[in-house]
Amino acid sequence: MKQRIFNVLLAIALIFCGSSAAFAQSKMLKKDIKKTCKEWKKAGWSLLATASTMEYALTKYRTYVEADEDNHLVLTGIAVGKNPKIGRENAMMNGITSYASRAKAQVVGKMKSIMSSDAEGMSEEEIDKFGAAYEMGVNTKIAGLVKMHFTLVREKGGSKEFQVYMTIDESAAKKARELAAKEAKKKASLNDLSQQVEEFIGDPVEMDE
Repeated sequence: MKQRIFNVLLAIALIFCGSSAAFAQSKMLKKDIKKTCKEWKKAGWSLLATASTMEYALTKYRTYVEADEDNHLVLTGIAVGKNPKIGRENAMMNGITSYASRAKAQVVGKMKSIMSSDAEGMSEEEIDKFGAAYEMGVNTKIAGLVKMHFTLVREKGGSKEFQVYMTIDESAAKKARELAAKEAKKKASLNDLSQQVEEFIGDPVEMDE
């Protein structure tokens, strides 16, 4: 009987501690969002084409990202122009292109670091050709997987500067990179990709914080 009472009290204590931690985390997030929005507004940024507030948009975005930080990867893109629709699209493309470029650099760099291995049998020229085809493939396949959350805009010398905040699901992105690598291997006329190289392609693309 005493053990049962102890277990019940322990369960209540754990629930209370969990609720307290969640409340503290929520309070910290709210404070951070308020600070970030204040800095954005001071820098001249405002939300593009939405009736939502900046604080609400950023809260939804941060909550989504932090719900699964290993899988909800952040992408941002920037562009300058006069037309809001085109500016936003160009900013999205900038973010996607940046992702593809980093994916290529990450894999090609690692491939060249093991190029001298007898097991690889690849030349630098073949690796570069593979890298170019891989980057193009990633760029094309990633575009449909990107989730756009919100766009900031501000005046810049007679034009407008756009900054779009996006995320991509890493599990889907990994499959896209693997498919792009298979296609690139054919275009580069590589006989095979070692397991080590395939693991490089499976690694998440490192982006700026």
